[in-house]
Amino acid sequence: MAVIGYIRVSSRRQTCEHQRFEIEQFAEYNHIRVNEWITETISSRQPLEKRKLGEVLLSLAPDDILIS
Repeated sequence: MAVIGYIRVSSRRQTCEHQRFEIEQFAEYNHIRVNEWITETISSRQPLEKRKLGEVLLSLAPDDILIS
């Protein structure tokens, strides 16, 4: 089982720190350890095929957890 933290911002002026902090807090509260972090800077209007999220969703195994 893999636990993946996914963070997306839409511009280079934004940072991932707040989202990562929130995911870490959620994981700690639920006794989950994040194994892998995926971050990207891309508009949510872009199709999944152009985003790392699309690749992640296709690669998830049945027991994997994606936290966003």
